[in-house]
Amino acid sequence: MKKFISTFLLLCIFSMTASAVEFDASVDENIRKDYDVENLPALPKASPTSSKDSPEVKRVYNTTGKAHVIKRGTRIVLVSKSTIADWSQRGAKINFALQQGITASDGTIIPAGTLVKGTVTDAHRPQISGNGGLVELKIDEIYFNGVMSKIETKLASANSKRVFLSNIKGERRYWKNFSKAMTPGRNVFGAMQTCASVMMPIPVVNVFSIIPLAGGAIVYTANAVVAPVISLFTLGGSLSIPAGSVFEIKMTKSCEIRG
Repeated sequence: MKKFISTFLLLCIFSMTASAVEFDASVDENIRKDYDVENLPALPKASPTSSKDSPEVKRVYNTTGKAHVIKRGTRIVLVSKSTIADWSQRGAKINFALQQGITASDGTIIPAGTLVKGTVTDAHRPQISGNGGLVELKIDEIYFNGVMSKIETKLASANSKRVFLSNIKGERRYWKNFSKAMTPGRNVFGAMQTCASVMMPIPVVNVFSIIPLAGGAIVYTANAVVAPVISLFTLGGSLSIPAGSVFEIKMTKSCEIRG
């Protein structure tokens, strides 16, 4: 039975193959009757794609102009173009201008008046405990011939005062406020001293001159105990640097200035 089925399948396959060949031949014969196969026109030749005809894609990088290197350690003097204060918003841009020209390593002079920009990275108003206002600046952009270049710097001085960690700080007033808080005790003690000095030359009352002196000392001591606590809850000085103030920055890394 299995042999019969296998033989039947083989005959079906061979017959289908023969039919396909016969059909293909008949189709080919019909094409030859309808068309002059020997004189068919030549196929058009596809012209090779030219790289000149295709649109060119250009990648644009921030490398415009010739590079001029400003070396690490170079000190740059700037003039502020706007007021810098402890009420400035974080992220605010601050404009400066070169007060003096900078000479690059190739001899190119970046002239005075060139625009330099910084960013307020932190700021706060005067705080209790006598802490003054604060502004932290990051000066990192210079515009030469209309081209912006990044620079890495640290702030060395602001308005003729030295700056540490790029933080410009308002006046710390703890000790000044402490001295102010001691004013009542000093005044009372001084008045009691005057009273005692008046009483001492008088024989009848000179023995009692110690009383106002002791009272003044007690008040002064009590004031000295309270004054540090009072000073902790007083504010430091506000910070406001007007436009036209002089700043100095120092290059922390050699940088390329383009333009």
